[in-house]
Amino acid sequence: MEETTNGANKKKIKFNDSEYFLDDLPKEANQLIMGLRTADVQTKMYEDTLKLIAVGKNKMVEDLKIILDKIEPIQNV
Repeated sequence: MEETTNGANKKKIKFNDSEYFLDDLPKEANQLIMGLRTADVQTKMYEDTLKLIAVGKNKMVEDLKIILDKIEPIQNV
């Protein structure tokens, strides 16, 4: 789904290789488009959050390795 504006400032949307003027679509279609935009924004936000958590987790693993390298592990009998 891609949105563009033509020379007359009419917003268009491209969906499944076809283009439509947003103003010509029924209210329900515009509501669905707004919902899809919201879902895209939230998906991006959560993807960024997961990346940030992964960076923090990797740093904690590195720090733990440094600490444990100085400690003698339990010997299995």
